[in-house]
Amino acid sequence: MTVDAPAVSPRPAAPSPADPSSAAGAVEWPSARALLWGALRSRRRDLVAASALYSTHQLGESMVPVAVGATVGQAVAGGGRWAIALWLGVLAADFVLLSLSFRFGARASMRAKQHTGHVVRMWVAERVLRPAGGVRLAPGDLLTRAASDAGRVGAFAGVVAQTVAAVAVLAVSTGLLLWFSLPLGAVILLGTALLLVVQDRVAGRLRRHSGTEQHEAGRAAVLAEDLVRGMRVLKGIGAERTAAAEYGRASQVALGASLRAVSSQSLLSAVGTAFTGGYLAVIAGVGGWLTLSGRMGLGEFVAALGLARFVVGPMQVVSGASAAYARAVASAGRVVEVVGMPEVVRDGLDPGEWADGRVVVSEVEVEGFTGVSFVAERGELTGLVVDVPGVAGRIPGLLVREGEPGSGRVEVGGKEVGEVALADLRARVLVSPHDAVLFPGTIAENIALLAPDEKAAERGTWAAFADQVIDTVPGGAQAPVGDRGESLSGGQRQRVALARALAADPPVLVLHDPTTAVDAATEDRIAGRLRELRARDGRTSLLVTTSPALLSRCDRVFFLRPAPSSAPAATPAGEGAPDAPHGAPGGRLAADSGTHAELMRDNAAYRELLTR
Repeated sequence: MTVDAPAVSPRPAAPSPADPSSAAGAVEWPSARALLWGALRSRRRDLVAASALYSTHQLGESMVPVAVGATVGQAVAGGGRWAIALWLGVLAADFVLLSLSFRFGARASMRAKQHTGHVVRMWVAERVLRPAGGVRLAPGDLLTRAASDAGRVGAFAGVVAQTVAAVAVLAVSTGLLLWFSLPLGAVILLGTALLLVVQDRVAGRLRRHSGTEQHEAGRAAVLAEDLVRGMRVLKGIGAERTAAAEYGRASQVALGASLRAVSSQSLLSAVGTAFTGGYLAVIAGVGGWLTLSGRMGLGEFVAALGLARFVVGPMQVVSGASAAYARAVASAGRVVEVVGMPEVVRDGLDPGEWADGRVVVSEVEVEGFTGVSFVAERGELTGLVVDVPGVAGRIPGLLVREGEPGSGRVEVGGKEVGEVALADLRARVLVSPHDAVLFPGTIAENIALLAPDEKAAERGTWAAFADQVIDTVPGGAQAPVGDRGESLSGGQRQRVALARALAADPPVLVLHDPTTAVDAATEDRIAGRLRELRARDGRTSLLVTTSPALLSRCDRVFFLRPAPSSAPAATPAGEGAPDAPHGAPGGRLAADSGTHAELMRDNAAYRELLTR
């Protein structure tokens, strides 16, 4: 069986913090508004181009009633054919300008919208993937923020150019109406001012409801993800209806929040429509009165009425911009919550000149327990058995600094891990967690994902007995694993994940319960091949497990258990120690060490733990 290793793409250069469009700037935003305007600045060229072109289009639109009015005025006043033809030519040129400016303005606006949303998504992704960690939100919630919230920020970018054009048109139209008649210009000025004041009050309500809407949508997405991922378990215990009912309640809450947000947006739109309608009626009445009283000519009245009717559109754009801004600020606030999360660990500066692959953990505090100590020698398979599940789950992460120990020292290859750059540390130490996730793609692609070459992928497949999986499933190595490996059984997923870790051939490999879903006979054979493969090149391997099959193949086993206050921190191998109560969390862990056979023979607590 051959597993082809994919080509490795070069890593992109790190973004510059000075560039607001770069991911590195995502952590610097002090507020939602700062992030929103920072995202807009990242596409300022497109926004400037779109604003200029849309403004040209809108100004051209505003000139249509003026040209029509001038043509009518020339005809009524008995102007010559050349004068009328001139204004008709101006009108035709205006329509050509309208067509071209709108076409290219819409392109620039769409670029700004799509790329602004993309920039915000990259800020979220960069923060989530940052080696220093710190983001603890559920995947469904993160997906909502990276998709829906980033999309709303991008949507506002698409509105900005139209709003700039609308404001420009309102300014020009107001100037023209003031030129035609001072009362008409005063009406549009007063109407626009009142519209903006009222909309600002209503927009505050929309911002609050929009934030709640996105929060509840994220919560429903988290429950939906949990429901889909745990469907097999739910069916096994007959809890499908209970889980579905809980999701239904969360969905109803999200629906209610969405309806309240839509209601606020509708109110904002209604206010804009009412104001523009009233404004148009006043303009028509005042203009008609001025024309009948002889203070305004018929051509001027036609132009003024056309302008008044035309600016209804720009006023509605301004009204819609208030709603888009309110929703964008609410979503930007949710993005700021992610990109502003503090990092869990500090990145080291030492590039790391490793002496060997020896791992030393000395007097480390984990989950309130002190005294966590063990050594994994280069070229050996070391077992670690911990009688406190929470501590067992945290130790692998400490070796790659996914968190910091409360006290003590962790060394890899003669280097204190806290002083080594995270990228260098994690290039040397690979942790395969108990719930290792398979990526979308085929079995072959997953195994070869981290493999340095094709031979390494084949060795990893052989050691993990993943070749048996390939021979069993339809499609063999090219069989798709589905989302998170859902098309494979639990044991098959574990073997593919183990093969991927072994194929990477790291100097230090940490495996946490890699074979819990594998049958006993296959597990024993995997243990033998794993030992053979890792010892061949003098690699360091640490197994955090309670599997007798795996532990029996280890060169040395460390057994950590809560110790009585009178017990020493470490007990020599073979002497054993009295059992400790499992009461309140915290305390000190006693460390017993020896081979698996020695601990099974001489340590009653070890035997009891492995036979529970």
